[in-house]
Amino acid sequence: MNDSLVIKKPIAAEFAKFEELFVASFKTNDPILKQVYAHVLATKGKQIRPILTLLAAKLCGNVNHSTYFAAIGLELLHTASLIHDDVVDETPQRRGAPSINNAFNNKVAVLSGDYLLSQVFSYAGKFDDKRLIDAFTNLGKTLAEGELLQLENYNRPQFDEKNYLQIITKKTAVLFSTCMYTGAVSAVLSTDEQIEKLRLFGEYLGLCFQIKDDIFDFSDSKEIGKPTANDIREKKITLPLIYAYHHASNEERAEADRLLKMPELDVDAIAFFINLAYKKGGIEYSEFRMEEYRQKAIDLLADFSNKEIVNTLVTAMDYVVKRNK
Repeated sequence: MNDSLVIKKPIAAEFAKFEELFVASFKTNDPILKQVYAHVLATKGKQIRPILTLLAAKLCGNVNHSTYFAAIGLELLHTASLIHDDVVDETPQRRGAPSINNAFNNKVAVLSGDYLLSQVFSYAGKFDDKRLIDAFTNLGKTLAEGELLQLENYNRPQFDEKNYLQIITKKTAVLFSTCMYTGAVSAVLSTDEQIEKLRLFGEYLGLCFQIKDDIFDFSDSKEIGKPTANDIREKKITLPLIYAYHHASNEERAEADRLLKMPELDVDAIAFFINLAYKKGGIEYSEFRMEEYRQKAIDLLADFSNKEIVNTLVTAMDYVVKRNK
């Protein structure tokens, strides 16, 4: 049994209901949207985020209507953000298939993403608990802040690990932490301590997820399902390069600074940065940092009594850290 099936096993019935409700949320009479959303649903990923929401709720009690509303709303928001991100980044491919902006065009992609965001608001409006409404509101703002921080970093590239962690916390990890948080909050019997531990577990898992993605950017593997070296081409300074830069010679740092001032990075410039990351231990350091966050996350689960769900969350973390695409 592969990891994704293991992760779903304790919530198999609940996930099946989520899937049914999630697909129904894409129903529309608009002919263009029908084509776009058929493409989206055909290329959807492992849906780790709603799985985490359901697992968090079950760990603290039971999955209920609020849990499903949270899981669907968050996955819709994630899907919309990917569609919009691909427009901003001019990404031609997503999960081995043409991105929406490539399969259709930028206007269709932006408007389709906007439609999904309006669906998110409709699910957020179903909550009785103000904490869940606030979580959705804060998530939207934080994701936008993360993207803006990243854009600012593009204009003024920084080899700064603290700055990098701030960006990926706001841009990626906050979605995972919100999935765990809303799942825990939706289970009425959860305590404040349980909610905070699961929120932090989600944050650590999200950091691992993004660091792993950033490592993939330096790979030439065909399994990944999206173009590699995109971050380097766009002058996004990620953890492998940050570590490598600080362990490079004066000459290598000077060359990195010179290349980043160029309007565009050519093939040779990209090769320089990839080689630098490998030669100076940037990949190994990034893997070490992932393992640190993995262990911190697992330690947070020690006091939970439902060991089946705890073991499943550990498997989810291991899947994120060890995945090959």
